[in-house]
Amino acid sequence: MIINFIESNLSIKSNLKFIEKLKENAGPMVKPFQINQFTFIDSLSVTIFLILIFTWAAQNNFQIKHVEAISSQTTNSTLVSEMIQEGNLLINKSQYEDAIKLYDQILKIDPRSVEAVNGKGLAFNKLGRYDDAITWFDNALKIEPTFINALNNKGVALANLDKFEEAIIWFDKAIKIDPNFVEALYNKGGALAELGKYDEAAMWTNKALEIDKTYQNASNSKSLLLPND
Repeated sequence: MIINFIESNLSIKSNLKFIEKLKENAGPMVKPFQINQFTFIDSLSVTIFLILIFTWAAQNNFQIKHVEAISSQTTNSTLVSEMIQEGNLLINKSQYEDAIKLYDQILKIDPRSVEAVNGKGLAFNKLGRYDDAITWFDNALKIEPTFINALNNKGVALANLDKFEEAIIWFDKAIKIDPNFVEALYNKGGALAELGKYDEAAMWTNKALEIDKTYQNASNSKSLLLPND
């Protein structure tokens, strides 16, 4: 044990001397790395400046795109409104095919334009294509379930198919939303008259006339059921 201990002790001493020599030889070559304070501050300043520049550029780009989007929406809205008015005029001039083409153009710009969808239904109704008309009135109601013009117009198209009882259901839906909706009141009276319910027909027609006297010369006939644009 003593021999082993001595051998180990000698080995340690030898190692210590070897390490000391390494330190002496390496000492002049090894220099601690020092960061220049001013260089570090300058680098940090440049980094912060670049971050601020990129942040400003990103925000500015977002604002520009946002303004462009709003401007585009406003332009499209104005254009769609003008085109819808033109489509309604075409219907009033009995140019139904041209109206349908115009409404199709509108729907390419704004697929959810309920006025254009309803207008297309009106044109089909005028052409006697009542099933197609009902399809488009239903499409309008998918976009806006409480759109009373489409509710009334669907009733008109059903009445044109001699489905008077079903038509009354849709007139009632429009009247429930707006009790003073003259066209629906009058149309309900017309549908009731076609069913031979003349007393009820007179009551609903009179309600319409109380609101708007311009219907005073209208008779209760399905041929005079009034659609809405």
